[in-house]
Amino acid sequence: MSLLQINLFGGVEVVSASGESVPIPSRKAATLLGYVALSSPRAISRGKLATLLWDGHFSDRARASLRQALLTLRRVLPQYPDVISADRDDIRICPAAISTDVGEFERLLREGDPERLARAAMLYRGDLLDGLGSTSCQFEAWLSAERQRLRTLAMQALAGLLDADKREHMDVAIALALRILAIDPLQENVHRILMRCYAQQGRRADALRQYDLCRSVLWRDVRAVPEQETERLQSELRRMFCASPRSVSLKLPRAKNFDATFTLDVTPASRSLS
Repeated sequence: MSLLQINLFGGVEVVSASGESVPIPSRKAATLLGYVALSSPRAISRGKLATLLWDGHFSDRARASLRQALLTLRRVLPQYPDVISADRDDIRICPAAISTDVGEFERLLREGDPERLARAAMLYRGDLLDGLGSTSCQFEAWLSAERQRLRTLAMQALAGLLDADKREHMDVAIALALRILAIDPLQENVHRILMRCYAQQGRRADALRQYDLCRSVLWRDVRAVPEQETERLQSELRRMFCASPRSVSLKLPRAKNFDATFTLDVTPASRSLS
């Protein structure tokens, strides 16, 4: 068992093997820990870390800031002396001493079956290192690229869950879609997926409310209107909800190259629409 669980989705959270939280008091120390943990098992040179995190040459000031962040980590992890090692040139984390939610997320996605996709989806609690940042342009560029890469993987997990037919998988898919939209509310295809998921569960008011939210966000943020596919979907849902009880097949759009078909049994509660 790993000595420490380091969770990097939604911020930085360190948990000991006994389940106790290990607070990291410094943002820079937390950022350093997160970056080195993601790089494990590779060692990272002190020069690269100082340049990346403090956006400058390997100056005396950057060198001192790196030493201070490393000292902070050692002070809060005194019982784990072997987790982080450093010499005059490099800093590394022992891969056998830690586990990360990001590493587990990517491993579960590679395995790819619905149960593992559902576990991966539950690990994606928010953006990578959410709430942490740097004045370093280089670090922000790296972080933005990594966040987008992991968000794309989360979309793939969402696509895989929609191929599954278990109710619990649909619930996980809805939760994941909501997390993605909390990060990037302009993902119109995710709004459409949510509309269809709600329809699959017979939640007509939620399905149509999601359309209204999508339209509102698009107009508020980018002065755009929904795509034709979104408009067709909301019209289809309105007709379906007003129709007599019957089975209806709906084609779900994938995130990018995603395609799946659901058969919905919908019984309208009344002739009026929420």
